[in-house]
Amino acid sequence: MKAVPTWVDKVLDSNKNEQCVWDLCFSPDGSRLIVAAGNRVFVYDATDGSIIQPLKGHKETVYCVAYATDGKRFASGSADKSVIIWTDKLEGILKYTHNEAIQSLAYNPVTHQLASCAVTDFGLWSPEQKSVSKHKVSSRITCCSWTNDGQYLALGLYNGFVSIRNKAGEEKVKIERPQANVAPVWSVSWNPNKEEASDTLAIVDWGQRLSFYQLSGKQIGKDRTLGYDPCCLGWFSKGEYVVIGGGNKQCALHTKEGVKLSTIGEPTSWVWSCAVKPDSNFVAIGSNDGTIALYQLMFTTVHGLYKDRYAYRDNMTDVIIQHLITDQKVRIKCRDLVKKIAIYKNRLAVQLPDRIIVYELYSDDVADMHYRVKEKINKKFDCNLLVVCSQHLILCQV
Repeated sequence: MKAVPTWVDKVLDSNKNEQCVWDLCFSPDGSRLIVAAGNRVFVYDATDGSIIQPLKGHKETVYCVAYATDGKRFASGSADKSVIIWTDKLEGILKYTHNEAIQSLAYNPVTHQLASCAVTDFGLWSPEQKSVSKHKVSSRITCCSWTNDGQYLALGLYNGFVSIRNKAGEEKVKIERPQANVAPVWSVSWNPNKEEASDTLAIVDWGQRLSFYQLSGKQIGKDRTLGYDPCCLGWFSKGEYVVIGGGNKQCALHTKEGVKLSTIGEPTSWVWSCAVKPDSNFVAIGSNDGTIALYQLMFTTVHGLYKDRYAYRDNMTDVIIQHLITDQKVRIKCRDLVKKIAIYKNRLAVQLPDRIIVYELYSDDVADMHYRVKEKINKKFDCNLLVVCSQHLILCQV
C-alpha cells in the first residue's frame, strides 16, 4: 500500500500561532471536510483543500464536529459548553448548552438524532424535539459512536469503561475492561459494514491497546498492543480496515483484526483526528501543530503465477492459491502484511515484514492444494522482486 498526499494545509490564528486540529469529519457526499481547530469551525473543499468558509460562533476551543448522514446539517461542540447546529448552507440555526465542555458528537445514522457528550453527561437532540434530554454518567466521557441501525450508542469513558446506551439513553451493557483505572478509552467506533453478522466495536485506550468487542460486551480476540497513546480511530473500505492515529506522530492502517499494515501519514506532532472519506480510498488527518492533510491510499496487486497455479494477496494478510484448471482455491492466513509472493512447482514463498516463509505441497499430485510450512527465514529484507526456485530463493534489489 502507498499513501499519496493529495493536499496539505495548516491552521493558524490571526497571530500566526498553530491551532491544534482536534476533530474533523466529511460530509456524506465527501465534497466537504469540516474541521475543528482553535475556536473556529473550518469548511474545506475536500477536492483541493481550499477553505470554503471559516465559521465563527464559539468563544473557546472547538473540540468536536459531526455531520448528519442525510447531509442536511452538521454540529460543532466547544469548551464554551455549547453545541451549534449548522445547515448545509453554513448557517447556524440552533445553539444549546451543557454544564461542562463538549467532548464528542455523533449523529444517529438512521434517525439523525444528535448525541452530544459533555464531561459528565450526554444529551440527545433531534429537530422534532423542543428540548435536549440529558443523562448523567459516572465518569468523564471522551468519545461516542452509534451502531449502524441507530439503536445503540457507545460511550467511551475516562475510567476505561465503555457504556452502551439505547436511543432513550438507558444503559444496556457496560464493558468493564482490565486495568480500567489507568487506561482511559480515547476513541470508539462501530464497524460500518452492514453485512457483518454482528456489530463490532473498535476501542483504543491510553493503555496503548486496540480491542474489539461485540454489542453484548464480549471481547473478540485479544488486545493488540500499539506502543503509543492512540487519539483517533476510524474504519476504512467499508469496515475491512482500521485507521488509527496518535502520540507516535503517525496515522496507520490496520486490518479489522488489528494487524498493522502500513503508515498513512507522518506529521511532525501528535495526530489528534482522522476521518475516512465516504465510499473512497481517501483519509484526512489533523495534528497538534495545525496540519491538515488528505491522503489517497493506493493498493498494489501482489501475486505470483506458475503454470496453472495462481497465488495472490487477499485482505492484505492472506494468500489465496487458485488452481486455474479445476478452480480449486486454498487460503493461507499469514496474520501479517503480505509484501511479496512467489510460486514455482511445489514451492510457495511469502514475504512478510520481518520474515520469509517457504511452503511446500504435501504431495506430488498435480491436483494437490494442501500447503505446509517448509522453512522460515527470520530476517527483514528490502527487495523489489522475490523469486522461489526448487532449492533457492532469489531476492532482487534495484
